[in-house]
Amino acid sequence: MLTRTFRHFARREFRGHSIRYEHLSAAVADHPQLATPLLAAPPGQRRAILFFAAVQYILRTVAPGHPLAGYLPTLGGTREADSAMPAALADLVAAHRDDLTALCATRTTQTNEARRAALLRPAFGRAAEMLGRPLTLVELGTSAGLLLISDRYTCEYRDGDRVESYGPAGGLTMSCEVRGGRWPSPAAADLVVADRVGIDLSPVDAADPRAVEWLRACVWPEHTERLTRLDAALAEVVAARPRLVAGEMVATLPGVLSTVDEDVVPCVFTSNALMYLSAADSRRLAATLAEVGARRDLAVVLNEASQCGAELFTGRPAEAGPRGMLAVGLLTLVVWRGGRATVEVLARTGPHGQWLEWVQREYGYEPAS
Repeated sequence: MLTRTFRHFARREFRGHSIRYEHLSAAVADHPQLATPLLAAPPGQRRAILFFAAVQYILRTVAPGHPLAGYLPTLGGTREADSAMPAALADLVAAHRDDLTALCATRTTQTNEARRAALLRPAFGRAAEMLGRPLTLVELGTSAGLLLISDRYTCEYRDGDRVESYGPAGGLTMSCEVRGGRWPSPAAADLVVADRVGIDLSPVDAADPRAVEWLRACVWPEHTERLTRLDAALAEVVAARPRLVAGEMVATLPGVLSTVDEDVVPCVFTSNALMYLSAADSRRLAATLAEVGARRDLAVVLNEASQCGAELFTGRPAEAGPRGMLAVGLLTLVVWRGGRATVEVLARTGPHGQWLEWVQREYGYEPAS
């Protein structure tokens, strides 16, 4: 199992995105005993990204001078991937196997990227246009709540020489390339946020340095710009203090929604979180949302790969691209008004918020059964 998992991540997930993780994943595929700590994780969490996050966390907290750190730019390393890199990993695993096992058993990957706010902002604007009332943002898989404060960021969109920004002037800027020539005009819509609540199995307190170190460990080695942006966004979250609730997302959601005032529209959203749900739990989530939508107006925004998001409500592939963890995402908006549901796929999206391509097509509502 470990050989297959790490070979998949080397070839399909890390290639073109992280040369160091690609190199290490290929080495682990050939020597799977290196990754036995990952077997302590629940089956749905046995992913290379969790193992390498645990490795980075050890390097950050208890072994900062280890030779492996010299390869990782997110830790200040400058050494390129080479034939000695797998041996450095093997040495770290041998010295800290118990610590790595404990991390894999108790942690989950929490890689919410603040720049994805620029993807979500047009969908929130579209929901506000359609429903005409303030929104309460409710995020599933919120981690530290970086996306719950999307309206507090300056969202900047670029298409060649054209640049437009929305949100507070002088705020922390999330920049996004617009592809395909169509402009995401709902980004300009006024957005009134009445409240913001995040649900996560293990929500992260942005004011807790030790907890935040895990989020930093989840950033891939070459993505130093993402690490800088993460630190800046965490400071914004500390200032905003959104409410975070610990719990399994599907089971906890009805209780959270029951606290939303009737004159406010709940806007439930996810971003690259539903891939961690089983098929049964995904269907349970879709059914839970439909039950709520039958009773009150509701908006649902999904920035997910087609099979994890749009297909829960269209019953078939929608604007589908390549499948995998870093597949092209679809920004999907499902709205219930007066008990009737509509589904729009608004855009194709880049995995870390770096680009969007506006498509805005309506689909029939056919929830997965």
